[in-house]
Order: sequence, then structure tokens, then C-alpha cells
Amino acid sequence: MKPIIIFLTFFTLLNAQNSGVYKKYKFKSGIVFYDEKISSFDNNLNSQVRGIARLVFDNWGAKELKEEDLGEVQSGNFKDKRTRHTLNKIDFGTIYTVDFDDNVTYKTRDKDLDLAIMQRADLSDEPVKQLKALGAKIIGKEKIAGLECDLWDHNGEQICLYKNSIPLKIIVKNPGYYSERKAVQVILNQPIDPKEFELPNFKIVEDGSYSDNRASLVRTQDYMLSIEDLRKEMHKKGINLDDKNLTITPDLEKDIINILGRRYLHKQKKLLPKLITAMENAKICIKNAKTEKEANKCMIPVRKINDLLGDRTPTYDFKNLNEAKKAAAIKALDTELKNTKITEECVAKNNKTTDVILCTEGTLDPE
Repeated sequence: MKPIIIFLTFFTLLNAQNSGVYKKYKFKSGIVFYDEKISSFDNNLNSQVRGIARLVFDNWGAKELKEEDLGEVQSGNFKDKRTRHTLNKIDFGTIYTVDFDDNVTYKTRDKDLDLAIMQRADLSDEPVKQLKALGAKIIGKEKIAGLECDLWDHNGEQICLYKNSIPLKIIVKNPGYYSERKAVQVILNQPIDPKEFELPNFKIVEDGSYSDNRASLVRTQDYMLSIEDLRKEMHKKGINLDDKNLTITPDLEKDIINILGRRYLHKQKKLLPKLITAMENAKICIKNAKTEKEANKCMIPVRKINDLLGDRTPTYDFKNLNEAKKAAAIKALDTELKNTKITEECVAKNNKTTDVILCTEGTLDPE
């Protein structure tokens, strides 16, 4: 990350919604068990689906698991029976999707969710906001599983929400199709057994961009911590950054940049020398690599350091590895290495981000 970007990115986050803790639901924890039935039919086929589903959440929804276990019977020109089992879990920004057909669990991250969690956004009223945006209307109330919920309707599709966030009933009607999910038991604000969030013991396959998202998560965490630092220091000076009439003078802008960039600068002082060594070793390693796997392995030490910094690690094309692809990667690494050395020299002799910006200005090659 170039130093000047620190100010621009952090300052856009100053007005981020902050509710003290990330909230998807109005309750800290909950388990909802559903009965589910689906009917679909046409001139040739009649399908009847019956089964159960569950919603489990903790930490206001930062941890969440959704599971369906359905059985389907088809009749018409032919008869068939089949099952449908799905399971999805969110664990503080990490998303797991279970494939019961291939016995594989896919793992990835959601950057928007990462940011919402770091911002401690309150999204517990989001379902109602979305319904209103669609033009849905409340048409009454129902008592389901012992709880009274608001029944919303939009073009014949209905959802009954408890406390604006927990769906107790969902009905979808279309010509030749009817679907209903209805809560039969609801447990709220009770301790959740960790076993409720356990995944099957399947092979875990990480999404190709998962490592880049690790860096993104670190960067987002640093953003939010630095914003807290900024608010505290500005408060000591009697400055309210939320004041829309606040004038950002040149001196105040420098103060903001230096406070926001302090955590990153501290990391750079510690890690840039190690990154330079890792990049130099990566060049030698790539030159001697025989396969795509070996070449990718060369970049692991570089990626680990960049993840700690919160910086993206460039990716290189090592598929069907040949000398031309190795040369292209090494050339790109040379540019990265040159820029990193220039930055490290400026970081080593300066203790303020604004001074580092001046020191590197006009000296870095375009990336």
C-alpha cells in the first residue's frame, strides 16, 4: 500500500456506522428449527419436497450456520426419489460451503462482510429496509412457534419477521410452484453448544483468492484500529471529526495522516527488511523451479510477510511453466523489489508517514 492511500482510505471510513458490535440479528444467539415443504408441478412432472432446516447463530450473527435436509419425490412420466442436503457456515468473515455430493467443504472470505464486522455495523434492521425498498407491506401479524411476528407481503410472496430480523415463515407462490418454510421451535439468547457449528469431516478446499483476502482482513483491522486511535487523539485536542462543518487545515491533515499511518509505518520498519530478503530469495527460487508447484512455493514466504503488512501479493502465471514465464515473473519481482528497497530506506530514516510520502515521491516505478 502506498502511504498516500492510507489517508484517503482511512478518512472515508471515519463516518462508518458503529454500533459497538457487529449485529445481523437483534439477539446475541439463537437456534431456529423449521419445517419445509415445496410443491412444483406441470403437465409432465409433480415434485413434492419435505424436510427440515435450521438456523444457528451466535455473537449477534458473526457466527452463523444454515442447514437444510430435504427429501424429494418426483412423479409423472417417471418416478424418482432423491435427497438434498445443504450446509453453509459463516465464522467472522470466513465462509464455508459444504458439498455433500463430493464430500468437500469450500472455504473463502467475504470482504464486504469483513468490513462490516470491523466497522461493527448494525445490520439487524436490514431485512425490513430491503422489504420496504421492494415495496412490501405489512398485512398483519401471526403467532408462530410462540412468537408474534410481522407478516410482510410482496406480490403474493410473504415473510413473517420477528423483531425485524428473524424469519419465522417464508412463503413463495408462483404458477405451478409453492414453497413454505415455517419455524417450529425458537431458542433465543441461550448459550450455544460449539457442536452446533461443527462441519462434517470433509476435505477443505480454499478459494484461490483466500490468501489475498487474509491481507485484506489485516488491512481492514488496521484501518479500524487506526481510526479509533485517531478519534482518541483528536478528542484530546478538542476536535470532533464527525462535525460536518469541520475545516481540514493543512496542519490538521498532516496530523491525521500521521496518526492513521502510524500502525502501518511501525509494521514497515519491522517487516520491510525481511520482505526484501524474501523477495530476493524468491527470484533465485523461481529461476531454479521446474514445475508450477515449485514456482508457487517460492512465493509463500513473500505472501506471509505481505499478509502481516496487510498488502496484496502479486500473482504470476506459472501454469505450463517455461523459461519465458519465469523471466517475466522475475522481471516483475525486480520492479517490486526496487520499490520496496526505496520505501524501506525512507521508512528507516523517518518516523512520520508524511515524511515517508515526501521521501518516496517521484522515485517509485509504476506497479
